[in-house]
Amino acid sequence: MIVIQKPLPPWAIDYLNYIQVPVQEPSYAYLKTICTAHLNRIPFENVSTLMNFEAYHKQKHLQQDEKKFVDQLVRYHMGGTCYVINSSLHELLNRLGFHCRYALLGGGHVGLLVRLPDEQEEVYVDCGNGAPFFDPVRLESDPDQVSRFGGLEIRLLPGDEPGTYTYNREVDGKLLTELNWTFDIRKTYRFDDFQQAIANYYKPNSLFTSFLRCQIWQLDRDRSLSLVNNVLSIRNSRGQVEKRILANRNEVRDVIDREFNLPRLPVEKAIDVLEKLGIDLFQNQESKGETQ
Repeated sequence: MIVIQKPLPPWAIDYLNYIQVPVQEPSYAYLKTICTAHLNRIPFENVSTLMNFEAYHKQKHLQQDEKKFVDQLVRYHMGGTCYVINSSLHELLNRLGFHCRYALLGGGHVGLLVRLPDEQEEVYVDCGNGAPFFDPVRLESDPDQVSRFGGLEIRLLPGDEPGTYTYNREVDGKLLTELNWTFDIRKTYRFDDFQQAIANYYKPNSLFTSFLRCQIWQLDRDRSLSLVNNVLSIRNSRGQVEKRILANRNEVRDVIDREFNLPRLPVEKAIDVLEKLGIDLFQNQESKGETQ
């Protein structure tokens, strides 16, 4: 018998329907199912960020809003970046009977710590990172756990002080030092604690306001897709990477439709915003796609 403390609200039902996961009792196996489905159905993208750019600079505040997230997901195939994706997943997991709280990595990235029923240990969950966190990471009981896919490897390494960890990411054997984030699981956060980090995130010419980004996993096709500006990278589980240079908006639209299978994603409007910010994504063909 499935035991949920309260009936699920409509947004949570729509969320689960979108990722094609039924309601089950909370467990490690169920959490893994949610994470894998999430990464395969919901893109890590900044199209939604760029479309919210002007509104954010009027409000100077980002509201945590799982209902808006699900509405945009269903209507426009939008996902988001860590603040939007992981905060919405946070609300869903708590509704499903998990005990979920925030972690802050490197002062700017938001992940999740999830406690399983009848267990003392928390696991790390992250669906807002463009990283292969298909399995929740057991920080304490399996410190050597590696989240990997085709040359991408993520390790959460214990620090010198109990409760501290370092996020260590390698791409094809190369350590990405800019993503060498540290975090402390002894600290507790509310969403509004991230407002300064979000303000930095929304600055012009910052990491997610100076280029176009869309990434998704397609494990049924044994691949990961990453679009950065006009460069599409297709990586398979053997670490082989095919790259395509897209010449114009029509080619970007075609890739989003045919390869990503996200026909409602308003990528043209995001390109409009970039152009208003003085960025021509077809001019620079250098890809940052493997750094995130």
